[in-house]
Amino acid sequence: MTHSLDLGLIGNCTVGALIDARGEMVWACVPRFDGDAAFCSLLRARGEPGGKDDFGYFAVELADFERSEQHYLDNTAVLVTRLHDRHGGCVEMTDFAPRFGHYGRTFRPMTLVRALRRVAGSPRVTVRLRPACDYGAQRPAVT
Repeated sequence: MTHSLDLGLIGNCTVGALIDARGEMVWACVPRFDGDAAFCSLLRARGEPGGKDDFGYFAVELADFERSEQHYLDNTAVLVTRLHDRHGGCVEMTDFAPRFGHYGRTFRPMTLVRALRRVAGSPRVTVRLRPACDYGAQRPAVT
């Protein structure tokens, strides 16, 4: 699977992420823009689910996927992605990185927020969170 370069950007000046039209987080470095790429599937074709190359992304996959639509909320860096299935089901993902005033300063936590909600029908979703480490070379150790 190759990725389109038609990507949405979320961020708060500390962290940022690129999200494709189907809502897959394909690029994000932590704890800063110049940090290790936890999500880096933009750089390679994703392998079979469960395969040795199946890592480096955060995806919400909709069964019987038909189409998607994506937009920013007006005057914000909040990205909304809607996934529709062939049976009239729909889920909505809202992605952002919080940024707010606190004690007279701008607070930009190292946080990416993803909210998922059902909009219509009975959609079936699979959430796959498969980070990478060592600049995309391998999966992180499980403890």
